[in-house]
Amino acid sequence: MLVRPQRFDAEAVRELWDTAAGAYAEGQASGRDYYRLAFFGPAQIALCGDVQGLRILDVGCGTGYFAREMAHRGASVTGVDISPRMLEHAVHAESQDPLGIRYLVHDAAHLLDCFVPESFDMATSCLALQDMPEIPDVLKSIHSLLVSGGRLVASIAHPCTDTPFREWARDESGRKKWLCIDKYFERGPLEYTWRGWSYEFTTAAYHATLEDWFGWLLDAGFRLRGLREPRPTAAALRTHPDLEDAARVPYYLMFDAIRAEEGDSRVRGNRPSLPAEHTP
Repeated sequence: MLVRPQRFDAEAVRELWDTAAGAYAEGQASGRDYYRLAFFGPAQIALCGDVQGLRILDVGCGTGYFAREMAHRGASVTGVDISPRMLEHAVHAESQDPLGIRYLVHDAAHLLDCFVPESFDMATSCLALQDMPEIPDVLKSIHSLLVSGGRLVASIAHPCTDTPFREWARDESGRKKWLCIDKYFERGPLEYTWRGWSYEFTTAAYHATLEDWFGWLLDAGFRLRGLREPRPTAAALRTHPDLEDAARVPYYLMFDAIRAEEGDSRVRGNRPSLPAEHTP
């Protein structure tokens, strides 16, 4: 079972990702990060659709993978991340293949410190929001920076399968039979140890329920346009057979949300507020 980190605040998250940056960047450059490169990354790119000419803010951009994908498709991209070391790799990639991407080191919960309201047409976040200590504040911050009708297209670890207890049951030969999960309602930060990379590192992420995530989006002023639970394509499975488990149960969840007009009854209605203890 996963354990709780001793600290889960902005400074602790920055330190963890600064430590992870070298192995993380090498994993993307080498193709080790094939879940992102061959599976959920392309699925999120497809969900974004045509981004030609859009002003995009990539939140929690890390080493710049998704920012570069958007820029390659004609968007004007700004990437924000809390980790200076992660952004060093993003800036290096930009220097090798200039795409006009601007990168800033900043806490995503306080984006209005850096940008004027309504300055972006779209915001993206590729498997990063759950790593942030103040998720509701991050979503409200993103909402403030989008133009009316602007979109947020984000992916997160699926709350229903990325639970505090999560383990594949296996047969005598070691083949996966079914996924065992438990403690879904035990909200809070969890530690994740990444093995099999150029060096072992640890990060932390906040486990919340689907109800929490939908509540945070609605409370921030978003209206949901679409929801995706991506599966690996047949081509991805042929290239990376290890993705087979993600073709059986959902590993990731993607939101396509829109900044709604004030007073839109589809956003704010007679919906009960989340209890205070559910907020990270």
